[in-house]
Amino acid sequence: MKASLDSNSEPYVKHRRDAMAAGYYSYTPYVQPGRGAVIGDEVYFTLRHFNAIVKDDWSRNCLSMINPRSPSVLSNFIALMVMEDMSLGFAGIVGSSLYLWSRKANSGAAEWVQCRVIELETIIPVANSKDKPLVVGSAEGVGVIFVSTGVGLFAIELSSGKVRKVDEPRVYFSVLPYMSFYTPGMVLALACLFSCIFFTASVCLFS
Repeated sequence: MKASLDSNSEPYVKHRRDAMAAGYYSYTPYVQPGRGAVIGDEVYFTLRHFNAIVKDDWSRNCLSMINPRSPSVLSNFIALMVMEDMSLGFAGIVGSSLYLWSRKANSGAAEWVQCRVIELETIIPVANSKDKPLVVGSAEGVGVIFVSTGVGLFAIELSSGKVRKVDEPRVYFSVLPYMSFYTPGMVLALACLFSCIFFTASVCLFS
């Protein structure tokens, strides 16, 4: 079974129609290059334009769309995340404030609930007042949000409030952190071969 996001898909048609109504006459939806979220049999990812969230339900082979604009959080980028209660959440920035939202079921209907607001001006240095911070990723399962500014890339630990600069200023579209590596038991020669391939790919990707 497969579900396709194309002209035969209702979410695709509606999203494209809304974008064209807003003045994007040559608009074609595409998946944003960022981490999705997996909750049970459901996979969530975002589309270009208004950060529309698409839900792919594996068990029902069905695509549907969720509008993140209901909390009035309009930002260039949002980062999807799985909350502690296994609900869908996302982080987005408005002005200099980082907002965290979670989708909660209320009397059968799901709605966005604001969980937290973090004032970035008090924890991240700003080189230029016109420089706008952007959420560019999250680390799954550890409660860390990555924010890019003109000063650099920062990791914000939600539980402790600690902030750490992890890279110099660059153009970041998406940060996909890794937590660990797993190497299955293989003969030594095969393990060495895979290690060399991985090292070469890492150099190409991050050089």
